[in-house]
Amino acid sequence: MKRLLTPYLRRIGLKLGFERDWYLYIVAALIGVLMGLAAVGFIFPLRETEYFGEALKGSKYLWLIILLGPALGGIVTGILISLLKNEAVGPGVTSVIYAVQRKKGKLSWRIGLRKWLASTATIASGGSAGAEGPIVTIGAVVGSNTAKLLGTGSQHSGTLLGCGAAAGLASVFNAPIAGIFFVMEILLRDFSLKTFTPIVIAAVVSSATTQGILGDAAIFEVGEGFFKDGLSFSVIQIPTYLFLGLVCGLLGALFVRTLDKSERLFVATKLPLVVRPLVGALLLGLLGFLIFWFTNSNSMPKFYGNGYPMIESIINPNTYFTDPQAQILKDAAPLLFGLAGLALVKLVATSITVGSGGAGGLFAPSLLIGAAAGGCIGYIVHYFNWFPNTSPAYFALVGMAAMVAATTHAPLTAILIVYEVTQSYDVILPLMFAGVVSTVVARFVCKDSVYTFKLSRLGVRMGALSDLTILRRLTPEDVLI
Repeated sequence: MKRLLTPYLRRIGLKLGFERDWYLYIVAALIGVLMGLAAVGFIFPLRETEYFGEALKGSKYLWLIILLGPALGGIVTGILISLLKNEAVGPGVTSVIYAVQRKKGKLSWRIGLRKWLASTATIASGGSAGAEGPIVTIGAVVGSNTAKLLGTGSQHSGTLLGCGAAAGLASVFNAPIAGIFFVMEILLRDFSLKTFTPIVIAAVVSSATTQGILGDAAIFEVGEGFFKDGLSFSVIQIPTYLFLGLVCGLLGALFVRTLDKSERLFVATKLPLVVRPLVGALLLGLLGFLIFWFTNSNSMPKFYGNGYPMIESIINPNTYFTDPQAQILKDAAPLLFGLAGLALVKLVATSITVGSGGAGGLFAPSLLIGAAAGGCIGYIVHYFNWFPNTSPAYFALVGMAAMVAATTHAPLTAILIVYEVTQSYDVILPLMFAGVVSTVVARFVCKDSVYTFKLSRLGVRMGALSDLTILRRLTPEDVLI
């Protein structure tokens, strides 16, 4: 059926002028609508499991769910790996980059289907991962197969792939600008107007579709009055944000190295590929149970799932103060040890989840780790009264961008992500400064990002943007002998 349908659509496309650029705008809009609907279907069950986790607070069976809950997701992921075999070379975004660089933007539909189902199972059961990586992969698969179905040719396959990826990220984060620049900066590494325009259309349409259905605004509401009157970024604050960028840069490099090491260790066990997610989930459950037991908690571990509720808490000024006027800080030891411990545990938990073969993205864990690190530094700054008009929560916001920049080596995307999910311009200058510093530090310590360390093992060198000439996209099969 598909073989009969594709030539027919190609002939219609040629008659309608589908080899010209204008048709990309129409196709991009359609992809945007489709991905907006897909994002709603992807997000909804994950939100429901968050509510379910809150409802379990204080339950006498909570310890058992913490211990064995992730294993259910590991079992489902293993089954999906067995049933939906595909040519993916690594985590979702890594496979998309590989497809762009080595396969002319061609992605199998199996990658998208497996990523959707496995990510839902992993995250909903408590696996430490985010929803943004999977939706980017799903969108890229939609765009790639749309190009294949329409017979657009290799010159437009990457653009339509980028349309789907940008539309997916724009919907999940309600951040169309960040979705656009994520694709341009990380996936396609192409800022030409010919590519840029349809991607903008897809991201905007997708975000509008999702907002129209869910009615969401910013993911992380900072609220009115979050930034105190008279607050401004000045030269005297630069050393503080320099230090924050340095810390996040080192944490980002540590995250990449830990993730790489985790994956290598699971491969070294010689366990079947379908069993590794279950083993990783059992280790995650054991880690969650130990923390639950020793902290005498009555709720789900804060590092389970995507961590959005905890991020909202860390960027809330009330978390750090005992009074509504934000004048008296809470005791330092419990707060600082709690935030620092959360950052390190989230780093380890995500490495176990993703390194073992669990499905999920790395944006959300990076945001949580960065928020915790920024909150620690912000508490110290406020404790010594260096900048009275600031708040630890303000530094947590900056830490989110700095950590994402450090792990992805994409400061522009990181800055725009945090700016859009909070919808506050007051934070933009320190975001830019700390994000660039953390990227420089992370690249100095570890040359690969969370998306490229697997590609480096395969011999795929990304190089600089200026190096991406047509010769870098050619494969041996393209050279006629």
